[in-house]
Amino acid sequence: MTTKAEPLLGTAREWVIDLAVAAAIGLFIGVLGPYGSYLNGPVGPRIFHFIVCFCVGTVIFGVLHRLAAAGAKRFRVPVWLAIGVALFVGCVPLAVFISWLATTLWPILRDRIAPLEWYGQCVFLSTPMLAFFVARRALKARASVARAMAPTIFPIVSEPKPGQVICLRMEDHYVRVHTLAGSRLVAGPFERVIAGLGNQEGMRVHRSWWVARAAVVGVVADGRNLRLELSGGLSAPISRASVARLRQAGWLSPERAAEDSA
Repeated sequence: MTTKAEPLLGTAREWVIDLAVAAAIGLFIGVLGPYGSYLNGPVGPRIFHFIVCFCVGTVIFGVLHRLAAAGAKRFRVPVWLAIGVALFVGCVPLAVFISWLATTLWPILRDRIAPLEWYGQCVFLSTPMLAFFVARRALKARASVARAMAPTIFPIVSEPKPGQVICLRMEDHYVRVHTLAGSRLVAGPFERVIAGLGNQEGMRVHRSWWVARAAVVGVVADGRNLRLELSGGLSAPISRASVARLRQAGWLSPERAAEDSA
């Protein structure tokens, strides 16, 4: 099954969350009044200023960091370098906007703050924002890799299908079901998966193996160890505790061996 590629510039849900967080941070910073902004006047315009600035910065860096990451992958350059360039480039338009808004709200600032100081403030406040974007991107990439490597789990109610099973093998907390069409993983205890086979004839030949009787095509001795050769080129080990039961059931009888060698 193919997975749908995510939009280059992010999903609508991501943008809603990012802007909501930016507004909350802007409200908090506005109440604090950093860089002496608490001296500019009433708290209302100050809160408005920081909320708008953080939202604009979120839009700028939300776009730039995604484009930088995509460009780094395409041109095979380090992602950290591309993100760093995005930071210093994005702070230019952001500093222009912030200085315009601040001097519009508080005209007295026009002669107090130089352009380079506006830019430095932007770099200082934007670095944590961009670090958040990068960290989130890394977590999403790690989650995508984990999902891609995770086994496909099939519900026990529909798998395995009786009549098609060659053998079952325990793998950690799952059971691998080998059928005529391939293999897949099923979640659940080994005993429950065996019970789900219904009346299909077979036997548990090892602690972690169940084999269908019809799938056995031969018996191979490797020293004192025995293995069952199965359809599809598979083989299953026979535990020493299971030898007597298999022999009693006729799986290891001379007649069976003669049929296998014929």
